[in-house]
Amino acid sequence: MTETKTFDPRIVLDGARIVAVRLDDDLVVQEVAGDWCDVPVGEDVRESVPALIGLEDELAQDLPYLHLPFVTLGDSHETPAAISVQRDWKSGALWLLLRDVSEEAAIQERLVHQHNALSLAQRELSKARDAALAADKAKTRFLANVSHELRTPLNVVIGGASILLKPRKTALPAEDLHAFVRDIHDSGTLLLQLVDDLIDLSRAETGNLALVEEWSHTGVIVEGMVRLAKALPGAEGIEIVQSGDRVELYADPRRVKQILLNLISNAVKACKPGNRIEIATEQREDGCLVLSVCDNGPGMSKAELTIALEPFGQPKAHDAESGTGLGLPIVARLAELHQARFDIATAPGSGLKASVEFPASRLPAAAR
Repeated sequence: MTETKTFDPRIVLDGARIVAVRLDDDLVVQEVAGDWCDVPVGEDVRESVPALIGLEDELAQDLPYLHLPFVTLGDSHETPAAISVQRDWKSGALWLLLRDVSEEAAIQERLVHQHNALSLAQRELSKARDAALAADKAKTRFLANVSHELRTPLNVVIGGASILLKPRKTALPAEDLHAFVRDIHDSGTLLLQLVDDLIDLSRAETGNLALVEEWSHTGVIVEGMVRLAKALPGAEGIEIVQSGDRVELYADPRRVKQILLNLISNAVKACKPGNRIEIATEQREDGCLVLSVCDNGPGMSKAELTIALEPFGQPKAHDAESGTGLGLPIVARLAELHQARFDIATAPGSGLKASVEFPASRLPAAAR
């Protein structure tokens, strides 16, 4: 009668990247079938398969069943393998099967990379969606504000002109006639200012606002703005002064004047007779030049400042009567085009200081 072997490792080794290892009770390698990986005979298997460390109690059982789908082999811990441990129920020998899972590991790694890439793409899509929704809301708000700002002075112009054109038996009193003409003139001026501000803001946002830069004297610019500020409506009784250094600045003088005019006109609107507005020029030790407009008016809260920095923002009800709400956004964009930093420091009851910091590179070398 022919003796039957209890376990033949060649059955599972043929055509497969598998190594079968027979162990004794001390986990010392007694026999190795297969050459996919190097497991020396006569050595403790835990030297070649560190994943078995700590599993000695499970391996010592009469019928151990252990399956580790993904471990690493050897000192380098780079060779991926799947481990199965079982005991031959006839002979009692403990067999360790090591299977190459390099392809599975590579697939798993690609899946992880793809999952991460998809997660990043989903995050970017969410950001793009949020930005598109915000842009759509901003567009709707912008169109609503533009239509309102245009309609209000246009109604005054059309209404006043209609009254003047209406046939009547007796002429209008001179005072009434003057009032209608003044309203039409003021509303037309406001419309022109609104259109100019919209064009400037649109060009600045799209990068089509060209600067005509040249060397200009800040003292001349500030002096001209102080004279203009004293003639602004509502400036009566407000002290407007200038102070600070007088240096040359390489910039677009027309746009610098526009920056100062917007800041000064906002300060005049906020102040009352008896308040003080100071237009200052300061060259700091780091070479930067700071143009600032400071007032001791009512100031603004953080929430009001946030509104004021938005196009058509009107943080206070009385601002809507005398402005378009485009001044500060235009100042911010013009400052950015000059590589300057625009900053506002304010608090309720503490006044407001608006500063535009020009980089040292825009000053003459001698001044720097």
